[in-house]
Amino acid sequence: MSFLKPSHFVVSAGYTDDGAVAYLRADGSWSGNLADAAAWPTEAEAEDKVAQAKKQERLVCDPYLFGVRVDGGVVDPMTAREAIRAKGPTTPIRRPDR
Repeated sequence: MSFLKPSHFVVSAGYTDDGAVAYLRADGSWSGNLADAAAWPTEAEAEDKVAQAKKQERLVCDPYLFGVRVDGGVVDPMTAREAIRAKGPTTPIRRPDR
């Protein structure tokens, strides 16, 4: 974990149908991959996107923003929580339907 300030902000949520991680893209669509996420340079811009995302509650739930560092086009989460969410579960998921 770094004590640097974020250079950008990303909007994240959970997909309503299965709870998987969702990241807002620049075109307003959603992706499960952090590398596809749009990174806004100011918190105010990202907050505006959160407000827009809240109108998509049939697709995603509980949108929020978090800070990232963007270096050479690589988006790096600033917290352990978001790094774990970006990489997937820390334990195997056992589901009978998969």
